[in-house]
Amino acid sequence: FTYYETDNLLVLWFIGKIIISVVIIYVAIMLSRLKSGGRKIADGDLGYKIDTKPLVFDLKEHGEDLNRIGEGMNHAVEERLRSERMKTELITNVSHDIKTPLTSIVNYAGLLRDAESDEQRTEYIEVIERHSQRLRKLIDDLVEASKASTGNIRVDAEPTDINLLISQSAGEYAERLSAAGIEAVYNCNGENYTARVDGRLM
Repeated sequence: FTYYETDNLLVLWFIGKIIISVVIIYVAIMLSRLKSGGRKIADGDLGYKIDTKPLVFDLKEHGEDLNRIGEGMNHAVEERLRSERMKTELITNVSHDIKTPLTSIVNYAGLLRDAESDEQRTEYIEVIERHSQRLRKLIDDLVEASKASTGNIRVDAEPTDINLLISQSAGEYAERLSAAGIEAVYNCNGENYTARVDGRLM
């Protein structure tokens, strides 16, 4: 085709250069798109998605990898925020629970100091002892929760009666529920259900 017409060789050479130039420009544009998307994700826009439809071969795979990195980082951030919220709620709840028996101990200590009879002193001492045990239990629970958050807690899972756990929980909160005008309604008279849990931690 080009042996007798050398102009045809020049035309083919020119067409080849055009094709190569188009491919180079296309690849450069796609690389620029990947670079821009990677920069957005690196700058904290974890929800940004690179459009991988026009990408081909390794470029498409790289774009999908960048999108997955953004999704993974976004998931990690959400987990961290949820963990922080749980810690804040734990601190708030524990602080409230500790404050209740501590306030009672302080109040009854004042009453004990001004008590006029041995009967009153005995009664106040019993209340103080009861709330002291409650306070100690709460502090122990806080230490256990701290250990649990770091994975340094021993769990002895064994078949445990769920009905018993429910009745114990209802008894534990009976005073607070009554004070709030709430009646706990539960039925533990049916079939016994067990689960493999650590009854002490539960």
